[in-house]
Amino acid sequence: MTVFSFIYAILELGIQWDPSKVLSSPAWMKSVFTPTVSLYFYRVIYILIFGFPSYLASGKLLSVETVWYLIYGSIVEDIMYWIVDLKLPFSWAWFYPVYFGIPIDDLIGVVILAAMYKLIKQKSKAGMS
Repeated sequence: MTVFSFIYAILELGIQWDPSKVLSSPAWMKSVFTPTVSLYFYRVIYILIFGFPSYLASGKLLSVETVWYLIYGSIVEDIMYWIVDLKLPFSWAWFYPVYFGIPIDDLIGVVILAAMYKLIKQKSKAGMS
């Protein structure tokens, strides 16, 4: 998941998900995929893209472990993206708040990961008993 996240971060630096900013985009695409629609469309695609390796890592289609890997991959990708981009994180959407260069959603994600990790460990210990 770490390697996937790093590779995706590098690829994401070159991706332009807003057709209105691409001169060669067809007119119909610019009218359908407005900047707001593109923003949410990309989030759906992002979750689907990260959902597949999360499924492979956990071995389950939807489980606590799958969600853990999804959040982990997303956080690692964010960190790698900002390192490779050589810029401080900035708030590019309402759902990506940044305070003094610190992405708040990534901090929340780390807290959720820690709590989920404890839950997973407890679940696995209970399964062994």
